[in-house]
Amino acid sequence: MRGYLVIAALVAGCTGCTKDASSARDGVIAAWQEAGLSPSTFAAATTRVGTDCAAGTVAKLDVLVCAFGSEQDAKAAEGGGLAWIGDATGVARARGSTLTVVADRRNADPNGRTINQLVAAREE
Repeated sequence: MRGYLVIAALVAGCTGCTKDASSARDGVIAAWQEAGLSPSTFAAATTRVGTDCAAGTVAKLDVLVCAFGSEQDAKAAEGGGLAWIGDATGVARARGSTLTVVADRRNADPNGRTINQLVAAREE
């Protein structure tokens, strides 16, 4: 019986201690949901920005969220995120081990407020 208690204590004490890169990406999307921004379903995306990326939309904005192994890797990928945006208005912002890239390719956010909300919600 004591062995079961030790294992249960280890499992309970370790909850959240190994946060993989994908769960960090999921946390960004969850923050947008909590802020009432209603993101679409995000699906795996093949891109030059990173190898663990998911793409979707939020308020008619194209969004790419990539998870990296380290903060430095995410920061280094910001340039690739800006290339993904192209000529559209947008932002590529690393925070922790994730990179969020937002592109307004449909001119749905002419004053930039929604882009601002997306960036602010993930930084809270």
